[in-house]
Amino acid sequence: MDKTKIVVTAIIGLVVVIGAWFIASGFKNFREGQPVISVTGMAEKEITSDLIVWKITVNAEGSTRSSAFTEFEKSARVMSKYLQTHGIPEKEITLSSVDISKRTKDFWDEDSRKYVTLEDGFSVSQTFTVSSNDLKRVEGVYQRISELYNSGMDFSSEKPLYYYTKLNDLKMEMLNQASANAYERAQTIAKGSDSKVGSVVSSTMGVFQIVGLNSDEEYSWGGTFNTSSKEKVASITVKTTYRVK
Repeated sequence: MDKTKIVVTAIIGLVVVIGAWFIASGFKNFREGQPVISVTGMAEKEITSDLIVWKITVNAEGSTRSSAFTEFEKSARVMSKYLQTHGIPEKEITLSSVDISKRTKDFWDEDSRKYVTLEDGFSVSQTFTVSSNDLKRVEGVYQRISELYNSGMDFSSEKPLYYYTKLNDLKMEMLNQASANAYERAQTIAKGSDSKVGSVVSSTMGVFQIVGLNSDEEYSWGGTFNTSSKEKVASITVKTTYRVK
């Protein structure tokens, strides 16, 4: 019986000692922690847009639905011919559906002492969207389109929008550059503290955005994608944490 008590007591004592060692070791590791370096790498690149999108809306009016549509057809033919004559092929022009709507006008009725709404004919409109990789050619036509106002046509021309279509390739290239930049920064920090950069703990892509070259656009945490400038600057950030040797 005494021997049993001695064995049990010894086992309990051993367990307590081992447990105390693990706890002490755990607190030590927790207190010391694993030294790491966290840095943000960045890459920038100037790019030139390779796609231009230009919208022109042709309008027409008439006292009746048919007269408004007839007038619109004349203007639409003139616009289509003008664009193609100036070097924009039909395949680069997309037409929206034709919109026909009633026009109204309001006037003050003295007898009833209130505004009265009356029908005032019909209006018809359609948008021509030019999408082309030949930016210079489309820009030239855009700058001369006002010539058509002399013909009595009713239309509106929007400013062209500029896009870069190889964004996926660009993003991959810049991610590589930003990651390399992050590593260089980590090495600089480690060298200053007489350490070496170890393996990557974590790495996440930050903001990818495009702003106009030499513009006063502000960078946004949510990302900015400029479409008003032909020349742009793309930037991307990468947040990376490394172990320290």
